[in-house]
Amino acid sequence: MKIFETTLRDGEQAAFIHLEPRQKADIAVSLEAMGVDIIDAGFPIASTLDWEGAYAIADATNKVQLSVAARHIPKDIKAAYSAVKHHIDRSRLATWLMPYELYTRHANNPNIHRKIIDSSRQVVIYGREIFPAVQYYLVYCGNRDKDFLRELACEVADAGATCITIADSQSTLNPDGLASLVSFIKESLPASIDISIHCHNNMGLALANTVAAIKAGANQVEATIGGMGDAGGNTSLEQILAYASYFEKNNPLFQSGCRLDSLYKIACEVSKLTGFQFASNQPFIGADTFTVETGIHHSLAEKIPNSTFEPKVIGRNITSIVGRHSGLIGLRNKLQEIGVDTSSINFHILYSKVMEASQTEGTVSNDTLLRLVKEM
Repeated sequence: MKIFETTLRDGEQAAFIHLEPRQKADIAVSLEAMGVDIIDAGFPIASTLDWEGAYAIADATNKVQLSVAARHIPKDIKAAYSAVKHHIDRSRLATWLMPYELYTRHANNPNIHRKIIDSSRQVVIYGREIFPAVQYYLVYCGNRDKDFLRELACEVADAGATCITIADSQSTLNPDGLASLVSFIKESLPASIDISIHCHNNMGLALANTVAAIKAGANQVEATIGGMGDAGGNTSLEQILAYASYFEKNNPLFQSGCRLDSLYKIACEVSKLTGFQFASNQPFIGADTFTVETGIHHSLAEKIPNSTFEPKVIGRNITSIVGRHSGLIGLRNKLQEIGVDTSSINFHILYSKVMEASQTEGTVSNDTLLRLVKEM
């Protein structure tokens, strides 16, 4: 499972996110150290800052593969090349053509499919004259005719595309539908062609769709830290990697070269640089995701053999807090966590005092806990 990390392009398309070139370079260095296979360096023609961002990413990294995006326009491709030309041996062009057959003015044009294919072939051929690899995006896949998508994929592969991306651009496919489409397209392509999956999360299905696509034959995943991205965002990098490490650890389809223990640190770095605030209970990277107050969760953890996801896998730990939802085990654990000898404490009496304090404090502070212990 190759990891195509697109926080620095597609992730940056989230509203209000604008990274400076130096910030992109810093994040890219962390992503390379983590072990992602490809970093999406951006869309250089979009602006001077976008060009400088792609250049900075290329210059700051050493071995990771680089992707630069361009439309089917020679000046776009030349701008993409100029941003990474000093690292062209590890770069690829990412390109696409809009689904013109869906446009009202083209809806009844019998020749539009042929025009899309011919234009796509031309850009792939031109791209391969400059770049060692070309990745072609089948965009808006859930809205288009699957037979045409398969024909288009075969044509661009014949023209020299090395990777075909199946993009559910509008979140209009469910896991079964996307898996079926991946299988349908893959069976007609040479085995040497990578199949990449790019899912948006407008319906909350990005992770499930990505998993289904991998099982159907996709071997590259496009993802962002925290699922950042326009509208509902993208497949979350930490979610697909955590899923793979927990549910598919013995499945070669889901193996990657990523170090998961740096995930949380990178997520914090991205949040700090972008100002993007992840939900407090966001899976794996939310501030409170591994914070436990409720008594039932404390007590179950004590009695059930440990078979849950270990936070340390992604560089985190479980933190206990005490409040009116806590039980005796949670209270004991918290006191031990802050260094209190609990061997002589009457927990039933202390628990009553803590519950009384929680009526006014809500979450009971460490200072209050220590005071109540001393007063016993």
